[in-house]
Amino acid sequence: MTSRSDEGSTNLYQDLRPVLARKAGPTLMERAYTELRREILSCRLEPGSEISETDIAQRLSMSKTPVREALGRLRIEGFVRAIPRRCYQISPLTVGDMNALFDVRTIVEGGIVELAVERITEQQLNELDRLADASYDRETTASLDTFIKANREFHLAIAASTENYRLQEMTVHQLDELERYFYVGALSRDINTEVHTDHHRIVEILRTRDPFAARKAIISHNEGTRHALFEVISNGRHNIRLG
Repeated sequence: MTSRSDEGSTNLYQDLRPVLARKAGPTLMERAYTELRREILSCRLEPGSEISETDIAQRLSMSKTPVREALGRLRIEGFVRAIPRRCYQISPLTVGDMNALFDVRTIVEGGIVELAVERITEQQLNELDRLADASYDRETTASLDTFIKANREFHLAIAASTENYRLQEMTVHQLDELERYFYVGALSRDINTEVHTDHHRIVEILRTRDPFAARKAIISHNEGTRHALFEVISNGRHNIRLG
């Protein structure tokens, strides 16, 4: 038979579990996963390059076990490939993969903006205008990181304005898959002006509440990005390492 004090202790422990979990912090595997994923998405780990558990473990000051687990998770997500009895390879960027991602993006974001024109608020439109002002310097890593983050937040904000969490989840997944391509595009040439112009135009059209014009604007923006990336990747100019 369980006493009231026992029940109280159990309930107290259950109430404290989220707090205890926060205090405990991320595991070594989670730390390795977060760091490697960030380096892969930002191209600090170059697409197509090879990495080993030993080298990563030494660099992150941990054993190979959490690194192996983190790489296994990244392999499932498609960001690395295992080379048996040798090492891992950062998944290369290819025209085929890029086209597949942009085909999906056209369908998803085209539908999102049509819904967004009905639901987006003035406050959200003002925030989009602020995000559209982002710019970067190709020679400054922190500047580029901030620009890519602002681009991500711009597209996520449009998805959030639909108040549809499924569309927001799809947008997050799409942006994760495309982030390496965005870094490559921004490193290969100065895209400040075209992104600034396109983003502000999208906001301007969202303010008119015209779903057809909004869809046309977002698709035109995405197709312009696709075409520019095609030129970079097909000409082999995408292996650009960040400092």
